[in-house]
Amino acid sequence: MGLFDKIRESFTGQKKCPIEHLESYKRLGEQVYELHVELAGCTSPLALAYMQAARSKQMMADAMLGDALSGPEGARKAIPVITHDQADIWYGAIPDLIIASRQEAAFPGSSRVLLPIRLGGQLEGPSPCPVEHLAGLRRAAAVMEELVADEVEAARKEKDRFKNVILLYEEARTRKQSGDAIVGIISGGRRVSVESHEDAEKQYWMALSNYIVIAQGLKAPEIIQDTPIENYRTCKLDSNDIWKVTSKRAIPEIRRAGEWEQAVEDLTEHWQGCVITEIEREYETTVEDLLSKGLIQETSYWYCCPFPSVYQVGAHSVKVLGRVIPSGHHFVYEYGDDGAPGEFLTSPSFEKAYERQYCED
Repeated sequence: MGLFDKIRESFTGQKKCPIEHLESYKRLGEQVYELHVELAGCTSPLALAYMQAARSKQMMADAMLGDALSGPEGARKAIPVITHDQADIWYGAIPDLIIASRQEAAFPGSSRVLLPIRLGGQLEGPSPCPVEHLAGLRRAAAVMEELVADEVEAARKEKDRFKNVILLYEEARTRKQSGDAIVGIISGGRRVSVESHEDAEKQYWMALSNYIVIAQGLKAPEIIQDTPIENYRTCKLDSNDIWKVTSKRAIPEIRRAGEWEQAVEDLTEHWQGCVITEIEREYETTVEDLLSKGLIQETSYWYCCPFPSVYQVGAHSVKVLGRVIPSGHHFVYEYGDDGAPGEFLTSPSFEKAYERQYCED
């Protein structure tokens, strides 16, 4: 991005999607299509559910970008920064879902990713919500309605089996219609309140939150049996702060050691290359719950960038990422570097490191 583009973006909140981003997005879309062809004869409901989750995120992200994704470079339209960043998050989740689908198709029960897959983090944007962003959400809801509508009608013939799927669909399409009604007024040139903009965004988000689960449930209805759909819960991973998972114990030590600039450079590089997975999101939300209940406490931090907190279990064992951690044991999630997958580590104790390891090390 050139200097003029950066200045323009900072003042207008609009962004021209770089051509290399568009090309990478298109390649991800092609991978989803290839997976769809590959699993044409697959009989594993869970593998197909993972595939539908990947397909949903790809379709929603394509719809969100709209004219920014199609046409020659000179004809591409600028879109709100929040729209671009939201699409980025959805595209970024696709590779892990493709892996999960292929693993499940090869060996049932082998995938570590929990179903159903949720929508992902909703970014906080300017207020009122930009009209262009609402239009992107409207397109995303429309493609998801088109994706599931016919299958839902077929599922009505087996009402008992698909009860929760059908109930979710009735909510999703009603939320979509509510958003459409508000955006239709805005598109007609009428001025509406800030609250109306925000309500339309909320209605679309709740609709999409249901649609992505419906798409999976149509392939494997058992994954949402008696599982209520809640509003997506955000966590520290949704922040744009490069220090978001860095332990508060590490920050003053980094400053005192004269490593601040190096840490900022490495953390910026780390999060630019990091694809946040559902496993990492589950880990951070679980940790927040355990901390709020006093069941764990932070004792130190991991020596590798981004220097996440190390926790010790209290008097009673806890369950994290499906593993029971005994009382007194320590655990940490080591985020992978340069886009590599992370790893959940646990031990009776960890030795103290006397220096921090950065990327160049």
